[in-house]
Amino acid sequence: MKELIEILQNLPLTLTAKPATAEQIIRTQQDLKINKMAAIPQDFAELMHHINTMEYDGSFLFGINPNSYYLDIFAENANLDLPNKENLLILGYDEFEYMAYNQKNKCYQTIDKDSMEVLESFPSLIKAIKYLFKIEDDEQYF
Repeated sequence: MKELIEILQNLPLTLTAKPATAEQIIRTQQDLKINKMAAIPQDFAELMHHINTMEYDGSFLFGINPNSYYLDIFAENANLDLPNKENLLILGYDEFEYMAYNQKNKCYQTIDKDSMEVLESFPSLIKAIKYLFKIEDDEQYF
């Protein structure tokens, strides 16, 4: 997690919300459960304690945004017409793809916005975010 936070803090991010509190994350987890949606994965929840709701170079990552529905993880997922909401939580997007966590398969995925076809699967949050933000494994980001 430390590596991911360092990478993101070194990017010219546009942050739209303060770091999420434990209470906000618990409340959002409860709202997701009540609405039969997938839970926020633990590592993503940990990230929101440091970096919450962001934009970088046309790619967006959700968080908890109590003052707006924009990029709020609960609001964004509630507004999407997803076929598998109980197992799939959208965490962000770019122009063509969603970045999601597949709770059933315990992996991160990129999903085509038009066809909803899974394009890539990632075993970790850091790999998924690097893909979404088009960050190469390069020394300049460490």
